[in-house]
Amino acid sequence: MTMTVKILSAIGVLLLGRSTYGDKSQLTVTTPLGVIEGYVGHSVNSQPFLKFEGIPYAKPPIGDLRFEEPQDPEPWKGIWKANVLTGCMQYDHFATDYKKNYVVHGDEDCLHLNVYTHTTDPQAKLDVLVHIHGGAFMFGRGASYGPDIIMDRPIVFVNFNYRLGPLGFISTEDNVLPGNVGLKDQIKALKWVKKNIHLFGGNPDSITLHGMSAGGASVHLHYFLPESKGLFKHGMSQSGCALNPWVLTERVKEKALKIANLVGCPSTRSSEEIKKCLKSKPARHIVHAVKKLQPFLYNPFSPFGVVVDGQWAKKPVLPEHPYKLLKEGKVLDVPWMISYTRHEGLYPASEFWANEEHLKEIDSRWNELLPFILHYNETLPAELKNKVSQLIRRQYMGDKPINRETFASFVDILSDRLFIADIETSATLQNSVVSSNIFSYVYNYRGNVSKSQGRIKCDANIGISHGDDTIYILSTEFNTRSTQSDAKMGNVLIDLTTSFMKFGKPNITEYWEPFSKQLRGFYQLRILGPESFEMERNVQIGQSHFWGQLLFEENHNLEGKFKEEL
Repeated sequence: MTMTVKILSAIGVLLLGRSTYGDKSQLTVTTPLGVIEGYVGHSVNSQPFLKFEGIPYAKPPIGDLRFEEPQDPEPWKGIWKANVLTGCMQYDHFATDYKKNYVVHGDEDCLHLNVYTHTTDPQAKLDVLVHIHGGAFMFGRGASYGPDIIMDRPIVFVNFNYRLGPLGFISTEDNVLPGNVGLKDQIKALKWVKKNIHLFGGNPDSITLHGMSAGGASVHLHYFLPESKGLFKHGMSQSGCALNPWVLTERVKEKALKIANLVGCPSTRSSEEIKKCLKSKPARHIVHAVKKLQPFLYNPFSPFGVVVDGQWAKKPVLPEHPYKLLKEGKVLDVPWMISYTRHEGLYPASEFWANEEHLKEIDSRWNELLPFILHYNETLPAELKNKVSQLIRRQYMGDKPINRETFASFVDILSDRLFIADIETSATLQNSVVSSNIFSYVYNYRGNVSKSQGRIKCDANIGISHGDDTIYILSTEFNTRSTQSDAKMGNVLIDLTTSFMKFGKPNITEYWEPFSKQLRGFYQLRILGPESFEMERNVQIGQSHFWGQLLFEENHNLEGKFKEEL
């Protein structure tokens, strides 16, 4: 443990004080809704902290409240025992039955958040980190990434659940089912944090949003949502941004009607009748019907996600497309950090590597499957899909087959299309319209463990995976402290996070520069190891020029005006 970590950990112990050893006064917090009782946990370095888990931030979204925007929770009498972790109902490809079928799990009553702190003194004013979990807007829960690493530092850490899949993002493209209730849940949770976090020792004026994958995209989206203004001071998006192709959902009404038919709600009815019918059906049946929207394994991995509901909702969450808002400078002007890992495409490619038959199938059915895997089945006309699919193959693979020997090139395709190219677009556009600093890094360190290992069910090193930086900051099933180098790397990433929380600027090296306000281009710090950094200026990442030429009906080509030039 470094001297910095020792000092900060000691501060955390002092803040907690005697409550660690039996004094329950700090374990009980009186909120406007009622009394909450937490309990004591311990960090990876055995430092004590307070845990308040399963706090309701909205009414249960069940019965007539299904598909509706979140409502204020009811006050309670007595003491709320905050010691239960929950998760929203989801169809999840990381949970399988004995036949290896993806399963539905979780609960519909899930709008809870978890608070972790070192003190319940309202005057402590600790910096607050609010993590938004990933999972393609389809799966995951707040507790997917826990507090046991980050709580070595004197901060307040919050994570929460939000509705997922069809329960969180179904829409009939009208004001009856406008969509985005999962985003509305996020806003509701952030408002709860802003209002109540001082009761848990947090500073409501020093809230940093943090997220990975769909969580990273969510953080970026909050820069565009009118209701999110004033709810946070800084944002950190790991491996996801608002312009990624899987974030915004196309043809969502078509998908909603298919789900309705599958659960016995005829799609010929009005939106009002469909909504009423869907409210009467078991939630598990609605969620399980998602599999009919994924023709190859769990692809496309986000058939339901965010919609630009400003086109039809009376009270829209997202008034216009994020690309349009960026071009017009309608984005929150606060510091932002955007990052990615060297081999982002290992999500979802790890699942393909795990079974070579999957790679053979992709190779033989390339034109058919690639539009689903790369999320352009709905943003290109049918007559162009085969041509585009072959252009992509030649650009990255030449005439080579898809197999484990050529797997790295295949991963690059997924990395660039699903994540990296649009990260470059997002950051450079945003930098041109805000005065706040924007920082970026690429994570290029492969430690002793990787998220990919959980997906391929073995210890093979197939790259630096989607999420491999996050697991050094927030706790998961992976032990990122098993070697001296990994422990140092973890401390560096935590330093990065906590310094950005406090100052809006990371302090891990003096060489890290924000994007230039005078010169165009993408600026990034390449993190090669705990003591190895390279500053790169005015670079192109993710073969963004190539992907921009393909002219999917997205971002710069929303109207699809240039298809004839392909």
